[in-house]
Amino acid sequence: MKRIHYFAAGVALGAMSMRRTRRAKEAARAAMAAQLTPSAIAADVADAIAELGNAVGSFASDVRQGALNRQASYRPVIDNTTGAVLMVGPESAGPDASPPTVVAADPPPRRSARRSA
Repeated sequence: MKRIHYFAAGVALGAMSMRRTRRAKEAARAAMAAQLTPSAIAADVADAIAELGNAVGSFASDVRQGALNRQASYRPVIDNTTGAVLMVGPESAGPDASPPTVVAADPPPRRSARRSA
């Protein structure tokens, strides 16, 4: 009697799992068919292009910021070497700003090539 009971329970579980598997398979097939329509493909391509554009814009912004940081770090060295002073106003600090105004100062004294002995 126990064996018949376990056999029946196994058949019931097998039938239930087969139904559940079939339903999941049909749902997946329907979802896949919905994704393969021309409008869904066009929407996916448009999303990918927009995402690529955002990534390129972000990269360009990072490059601009790095260039501004490097330029700011070189500015004192250039000022000391050339004697020119760069006048930068607050409106010129952004990435869309015009180039800074250069005010010429007295050139640094030149060193003579001759050495006194």
